[in-house]
Amino acid sequence: MVHFVFDLDDTLIIHDKKLPMNIYVQEDLELDRLLNNCKGECYIYTNGTLYHALNIINKMNIKRNFHKVYSRDTIDFMKPDIRSFQSVHLDLKAIYKKDETIFFFDDLLENLRSAKSFGWVTFWINPNFVTGHQYNFVDYSFKDIKTCLIYLEKLNDI
Repeated sequence: MVHFVFDLDDTLIIHDKKLPMNIYVQEDLELDRLLNNCKGECYIYTNGTLYHALNIINKMNIKRNFHKVYSRDTIDFMKPDIRSFQSVHLDLKAIYKKDETIFFFDDLLENLRSAKSFGWVTFWINPNFVTGHQYNFVDYSFKDIKTCLIYLEKLNDI
C-alpha cells in the first residue's frame, strides 16, 4: 500500500496573500475526487497548527480524505528538521508494521531532501517544477497538486 503524505500550505492550497482566506479557500470538488481515488491512506504534514490545517481542509471540503494530521501541535519538531521526519516515519511504520511506500508532496526543496533520507518517494509541487530534475532528492515534479494526482491516476499508481 502507498501512503500519501501532503504538505498543506502552497502544496494542497496556494495562498493568495492579497486576499482574505475566506475568498481564496473554497470547496474543491476536483481535488476531493482525486484524493478520494488515492489507493492508500492520506495524511497532512504541515508546519502550521492543527487548527489551521483542519480549518483549511474543512473549507475545501476534503477532510474526509485524511486519516491523520501531523502539525506543530502534534509532533515535537518542524520540517525540514530530520527529527520531524523521523517522528512521522516511525509513526507510520508503527501503525502499519510493514515496509510501505510513502509518497511525499511538498513545495519546499529542503523538506524533500529530508524526506528522501527516509526513502520516501518525493514530489516537488512548485511553479518552477521544470528544474526538478536538477535535484537528486526530487523523484517527480509538477506545477500543482492536481496535475500531479492526475498523472498518478493515469499511471494507475494511486
